Amino acid sequence: MTTARVVGAGLSGLAVATCLADAGFHVEVVDAASGPGGLLGTRSTPHGPVERAANAFVWTDTTAKWFERLGITPEFPLETAKRRYIYRDGAPRRWPLKRGETLGMGVRLGWTYLTRRLKPRPDESVAAFAARVAGPAASTWFAAPAMQGVYATPADRLSAAAIFGHARRPRGGSAAPAGGMGEFIARLYDGLKNRGAEFSFGTTADFIGGGVPTVICTNARAAAALVTPHASGLGEALRRIDMTGIETVTAFFEPRPDDLQGFGVLFPRESGIDALGVLFNTSIFRGRGAFRSETWIYGVDGTTTSTVASDRVAADREVLTHRRAPALATHATRWPGALPVYDQRVLDVGPHLRELPPWLTLSGNYLGQIGVSTLLARAETTVAGLVTNLRDTNRR
Repeated sequence: MTTARVVGAGLSGLAVATCLADAGFHVEVVDAASGPGGLLGTRSTPHGPVERAANAFVWTDTTAKWFERLGITPEFPLETAKRRYIYRDGAPRRWPLKRGETLGMGVRLGWTYLTRRLKPRPDESVAAFAARVAGPAASTWFAAPAMQGVYATPADRLSAAAIFGHARRPRGGSAAPAGGMGEFIARLYDGLKNRGAEFSFGTTADFIGGGVPTVICTNARAAAALVTPHASGLGEALRRIDMTGIETVTAFFEPRPDDLQGFGVLFPRESGIDALGVLFNTSIFRGRGAFRSETWIYGVDGTTTSTVASDRVAADREVLTHRRAPALATHATRWPGALPVYDQRVLDVGPHLRELPPWLTLSGNYLGQIGVSTLLARAETTVAGLVTNLRDTNRR
């Protein structure tokens, strides 16, 4: 049985390892962390579960297939989760545009569609693209908060071509394992162990080689160092990718009858609230505890202050709710440099992928779109491509 290596044991690495095992490889997985999961994981607390980062998958055919193969029953959102809000003028609003702005957006969208100018222009930011296509109000109160909520980056730093110019983001509802995202990771990990996969945690991969089939499933910076000896142009392109991070703070409160119910609230930069958004966990999925559970999401970059997480949440929540209520408990998880900034430098990586030798490939959130469901789909196509490359090489 041929051995294949995977560098990284986050969701992407575990999914890739599973696909490699399906293809008949004996799999070795190396990760610098102390255990599997990367950004994903679920912590049990006396007040309820706490997710380290993402709390659900977009429900696609691919996601459904992975849930079935792992024997996980999906938990779908509650009816209250259909309500989504954007904060404007001191209140969360399901439709943040004023009447004139709504009319202007409709006219602008119609004209852009009729004149076939929906395609992003080169070097056009998401903020500029949205303003051109739908008007400045739609850019400020829709596109900007939505994009920063997904990419943890202001819309004027995001490339419209990088985000809208390729495959569409998967659409659909969401779903989560009843035991949280950590259940998904545990099922992947246990399944691989049962199939004979070998894991080396607390181990940094400083070099790869020897023609052993290898998939790198790390962030862009770590991948750059590993691929440079084999594809220097790709290594330099990966090294140039700018990175940002997130901090999630899950806070528990005594429930109140007037608590806002819904999926959550996005906060435009003009709102005066530091957070990118807040998720109302107990309004999204059942079984999230008897207390009011909220996850506040913050960007982490070189300019971010080191304010205590509980203080940040208290200040922002007071602006949102117009009252100050002490949290029963707060749990913060900080991931600096975990996410790529989707600007032109992400687009620059694509042309260099052909430099890789046939035994080496990559799978990560800097190669297409961010999202846990996207990583599952990419794991499948990555391994299929590697197998094809190896087969073609052996035929020569």
